[in-house]
Amino acid sequence: MTSTPKPLVLLIALLMVSWVPNVMATDSDGDGVNDSADDFPNDPCADTDTDGDGMPDTISCPGSSGTVAYTSFEDPFTNGSKYFDTGDGLSDYFLWNNVDEPHVAHNQTTGNEMGFTMFYTSTGSVGLTDGDYFGTANYAGTVGNYTDGTQGYQMGDVDGISTLTLDDVTADFVTFDIFVQGGSGNSYEAADNLIIRFVGSSSTVELLNVSGATGSSNNGGFISYMGIWTSFSSNISSLGQGNLEFELNCNSQSESVYFDNVTFTSANSGSGTTTTLIEDDDDDNDGYLDVNDAFPLDASEWADNDGDGIGDNADADDDNDGVDDSADDFPLDPNEDTDTDGDGIGNNADDDDDGDSYSDSLENDCGSDPVDATSIPADTDSDGTCDGLDSDDDGDGIDDSNDAFPLDPNEDTDTDGDGVGNNADTDDDGDGVDDSADAFPLDANEDTDTDGDGQGDNSDNDDDGDGHLDQYEQDCGSDPLDVNDVPVDSDGDGTCDALDVDDDGDGVINSEDAFPLDPYEWNDTDGDGIGGNADLDDDGDGYSDSVENQCGSDQWDWMSVPSDTDNDGTCNSLDEDDDGDGVNDVDDMCSNTLPEDYNNIYANGCAPSQTDTDSDGITNDEDTDDDDDDWSDDDEITCGSNPLSETSAPDDYDEDMICDSMDLDADADGVGNEEDFDPLDVCVSTDTDGDGLPDDYTGIDILGQPEDDCSSKTNYIVDDDDDGDGYTDQYELDCGSDSLDTTSIPSDMDNDGTCDTLDSDKDGDGIDNSVDAFPNDSSESLDTDSDGEGDNSDNDDDGDGWPDYIEDNCGSDSMDSTLVPDDLDDDGMCDNQDPDDDGDGFGDDIDVFPDNPNEWLDTDIDGLGDNEDNDDDGDGWLDTSEDSCGSDSMDSTSVPNDIDGDEICDELDSDNTDGPEYVSDDNNTPGFGLVLATLAMLGAAMIVGRRRQ
Repeated sequence: MTSTPKPLVLLIALLMVSWVPNVMATDSDGDGVNDSADDFPNDPCADTDTDGDGMPDTISCPGSSGTVAYTSFEDPFTNGSKYFDTGDGLSDYFLWNNVDEPHVAHNQTTGNEMGFTMFYTSTGSVGLTDGDYFGTANYAGTVGNYTDGTQGYQMGDVDGISTLTLDDVTADFVTFDIFVQGGSGNSYEAADNLIIRFVGSSSTVELLNVSGATGSSNNGGFISYMGIWTSFSSNISSLGQGNLEFELNCNSQSESVYFDNVTFTSANSGSGTTTTLIEDDDDDNDGYLDVNDAFPLDASEWADNDGDGIGDNADADDDNDGVDDSADDFPLDPNEDTDTDGDGIGNNADDDDDGDSYSDSLENDCGSDPVDATSIPADTDSDGTCDGLDSDDDGDGIDDSNDAFPLDPNEDTDTDGDGVGNNADTDDDGDGVDDSADAFPLDANEDTDTDGDGQGDNSDNDDDGDGHLDQYEQDCGSDPLDVNDVPVDSDGDGTCDALDVDDDGDGVINSEDAFPLDPYEWNDTDGDGIGGNADLDDDGDGYSDSVENQCGSDQWDWMSVPSDTDNDGTCNSLDEDDDGDGVNDVDDMCSNTLPEDYNNIYANGCAPSQTDTDSDGITNDEDTDDDDDDWSDDDEITCGSNPLSETSAPDDYDEDMICDSMDLDADADGVGNEEDFDPLDVCVSTDTDGDGLPDDYTGIDILGQPEDDCSSKTNYIVDDDDDGDGYTDQYELDCGSDSLDTTSIPSDMDNDGTCDTLDSDKDGDGIDNSVDAFPNDSSESLDTDSDGEGDNSDNDDDGDGWPDYIEDNCGSDSMDSTLVPDDLDDDGMCDNQDPDDDGDGFGDDIDVFPDNPNEWLDTDIDGLGDNEDNDDDGDGWLDTSEDSCGSDSMDSTSVPNDIDGDEICDELDSDNTDGPEYVSDDNNTPGFGLVLATLAMLGAAMIVGRRRQ
């Protein structure tokens, strides 16, 4: 007969018995709370779960022994965990580790491990920097293997105090493991310190206190725990409810300490009840620990910042500062309500409200707006002192009070007040004379200093410095601007000839002085150009003065000549035979009458004999040419020659049978006697300048034919300056001026003594005419852009549209139109002077992309501008997603809440339990533990039964 093994029957019976209480009992777990009111009817250690999150508000296991709470830092962390830098809750920051690593801090949400809070206080000058760590870590290569799981908690050397505080717990014992990182580059200073303490409701006990120093009093120092995992156990039963704290105080080096496998246990003995539940430290599940929750049983409230009994969520003014939260940038700080620059520091405490890097006090002093980031203190010379406080805004060394252009370092003076600084102005004093040609470029009343004495001609009464006043020189006819041209003062009496009534000082006024410049002469009776004192024949009648004095005629009257009847050269008064008839006067009845002189004969009543002087057979009384000299007697009498003497014929220089005295052009040179320099010399004719020298040898003979050699026919010196203008005739011919016109002189633009026609540099600017673009302008020689305006006066030499002074300041070539200043935004200001090269409204000093007008920010520093970047803060969430989910797309520490990790934020996720990070609370199914235990017993019984068979 086959029978059922007794163990199996027993187990089935036990299984049946085990299910009976679940069906019939009103207090299944025997904790004194009916199942209907027990949120954990099958767990005698808990009965209340206010927020229904599967975690009991409190845990109490009567007569139990075992684990009360634990953590090995394995839980996934949520995206909203906070790190308080000061612990005051008002200035909290969201911190994140490197990509793909868990977050820094953790509030327990799944019911499996204890939650914790991380605090940090900076004690040094460095503080937190990129690469510092505190939070969970999985650096297996550093610690080998963690003592429980694959993660632990790391505290890095962060130049301050890092504190890790676990959730409150009531227990008898605590155990934990630590690992101190060692090896190359990891040395601990004596000031470095690690303290592990339990802060209980009754007292606080330090469980471990070590520093960088060595010695037995220091538990061996850090070195005792370096490179190995060390376990610690402590009895905390007398301390009451409290929390475990790990505190690391270090400078900014590279050491680290790791923690793992923290376990709290009960000391009760016997077969007491145990639980796997963890006490809920957030009863209303509003995300705030009960110890920090002003309303621990109200999920809609957790804070009452102003203590008015109204939770902050319902309170319209949380900090009771009179500014509604909706308008208050610091709704929890009664001392602040505005944060203009969004830097997290209120304007009242912030010394730079608009975040433009200029303090508010400085902006107030400098006149810019301290709450407008686009309004910054002007600092023209970039010397670090704003213009409002700078006595020299443009840094040109001239105080603004004396600077006509206080914002232009290239200018400080505007002499003529035309708005153009002297450096750029080609006519500083505005007198119409370019500075290059102006001896006094800063004096509008002066431009020339002829004598170089430092006094301008306008105020100088002796411009050429020749010792003669300008007005005197003008009155005297000399040039007041030519030191070599002085007033003529022939007699040296101090009065120039032009003003002197007696130039030669001979006592005869000029108007009556034939020689006004010769003190030894004043008369020229015969007009022969020889003064009476030197002239031996004053009246030019052919008789010397001494002869006339002897002969009784007037030496001053050319019409008064000695009588010489017979023309034998001896005047009658000295001639013994006046008429030369061979009869001495004493015996001659008509001693003063020639036989041939009919007029005298008849006049004197003498009876002439009938004569034929020329023996031509015609007696004189009938002969028209008594002396047969081809001149009629009438012409000879008219012309003053003797008609009875063949040797006495009228003067006829040009042999035209018209005696010279009657010939209007005696030398037949084509110039009338009155205008003829010498009317009896065919070789000379004119004296244009009246200087007593003939203009030239004309070389025209009496027949109008060229004379072969005039030089042999005259004793005159030819005038080489016909018009007397100081330039030789040949020079005027070479230079193109008229040598017979005193008003026509050779042009000599630069006054160098060489006329322009012959001068290779006629404007005297040192540039040869052949390469001088302006050969007639001494102030110009180049015209780089061929615009007709010389470079010296042209403010844009190369014609590229950029003024020369701007090109010089901007580093381009003002003489090359192909080289222009860089001007990215085409605003007319070159880039090296433009505070905003790309013209996007953001200064180059704050523009991350100063050459790109479409970009200026790169929040995540990934090299991609925010306008183009679809994830500005580089936190892995698209900007559009963050905008939709309510997080800040410009702050990498602000990310959307995504509890299930499916990359759909909770605000938009219709199912928050389908992601890879969601952990369900299946352990709370009523009777599930009992079923498992029963099945285990059944399995064991079956094994025993089979062994017995």
